[in-house]
Amino acid sequence: MIEKLLKFNLQRFAEGGDPQDPADPETPEFNADNLTDEQVAAIKEKFGLKDNTEVDSIVNARHSRWQEKLEEEKNEAARLAKLSEEERQQALIQKEKDDFEKEKAVFRQEQLLVEKGKQLQEMGIPSAFAARIQGNTAEEAIKDVKSFKAEWDKAVEAAVNEKLKASVDTPLGSDGKGISNNPFAKETFNLTEQGRLFLEEPEKAKTLQALANKK
Repeated sequence: MIEKLLKFNLQRFAEGGDPQDPADPETPEFNADNLTDEQVAAIKEKFGLKDNTEVDSIVNARHSRWQEKLEEEKNEAARLAKLSEEERQQALIQKEKDDFEKEKAVFRQEQLLVEKGKQLQEMGIPSAFAARIQGNTAEEAIKDVKSFKAEWDKAVEAAVNEKLKASVDTPLGSDGKGISNNPFAKETFNLTEQGRLFLEEPEKAKTLQALANKK
């Protein structure tokens, strides 16, 4: 005789279906002792059983497998829930890492800009031009600073020459013959004026001296 209480859908079992869909949280209870003769006969016929003991055995086996399957699905759901939480934590950690790397990159660029400014100042160029210096590393910046220095010197020289052409005669006057009164020039050599310029206007003195040497 069948002696145990089992949780399964007897009609579906007799028809060959699963005792209960695991997705269905509600599982009706059946008393195996209350099986009708027709239900027992249907089970025997379907599985080729000879007596009720075999019926009891297969019912228990099927129910056991169903319970195991349900337990596995519950464990898998719990594992997936835990995995999802771990994934969320991992995403958060990755975001914090990415943000930190971005901040580091910005800080490095700021430090590099300061270094570019220092190198420019060492070469006599205003640090305000640091933003025009290319390079993402100190080595690249040094190389571009040197290149910029060469261009800077050319521009300064051109500006000085242009200024000399336009105004060098004005502060010293002219002898009326088109010859500049440059105290460093051979034609208008004047030691007294040279001394005054070196004391009062040293930059102009150097410029006039350089201009006289070119003639």
